[in-house]
Amino acid sequence: MLSSLAALIALQSLDSASDSARLRLAEFPAVEQALDARIAAAAAAADGAKARLAESQNARRALEKEVAMVDSRLARFDDHKAAVKTNQEYTALLHEISAAKTEKDAIEERILVLMEQTDAIAAELKSAEAVLAEEKRGATETRQKLAIERKTVEAELARLTAERTGEKSAVPAPLLAKYEQLLKQRRGIAVAQMSGETCKACHVRLRPHVAQIIRRNDEIIQCESCQRILYFQPPSPAADSTASLS
Repeated sequence: MLSSLAALIALQSLDSASDSARLRLAEFPAVEQALDARIAAAAAAADGAKARLAESQNARRALEKEVAMVDSRLARFDDHKAAVKTNQEYTALLHEISAAKTEKDAIEERILVLMEQTDAIAAELKSAEAVLAEEKRGATETRQKLAIERKTVEAELARLTAERTGEKSAVPAPLLAKYEQLLKQRRGIAVAQMSGETCKACHVRLRPHVAQIIRRNDEIIQCESCQRILYFQPPSPAADSTASLS
């Protein structure tokens, strides 16, 4: 194989690996933002339940104060019984007592309803706090794994960059410039393999005599369709033996 072609194939492999590494590094902020969003959502659910629990408890205390006020009125009514002098006054007092008791019963019924609501909200809060704790724990574990992976990917990217510098020296300057240009124009793929008589990058069939030249791997040949530099990878002996058996 032509040495400069072999160097270009190696360069393409290094650049593709570097692109993959950079893409992975670019994904990390989004992953961390998603973790933050999950924690924020869980915290909001817990805070909402906590606020509703406080509201329910405050409403219950307000109703209990109302019951206390009604009890005070009933106590005063009892004190007034001894001072009643006429049947009319006594009947009016009994009416007031009955109305106060009815009011008290209604308030106590509302308190019971609130107690049930409070218990339900307390259970919801407990569940929400458990979810929040689990989200925080999971986020911590994920961030630790991301930090380890980031270091690994960054180290691999540094290795690939250093290796790329060595491979570039084996490519003549004009050919390297062509490669770099194609790399930008063709979405990071400047060198492609020929499969059969087809460019694996653009999937366009090559003319037979061009394919024959590419099979020799002793010239720099570009795809007539996408302009990528093409090479041929001979089948391995194992593949040949398998094909002959079939």
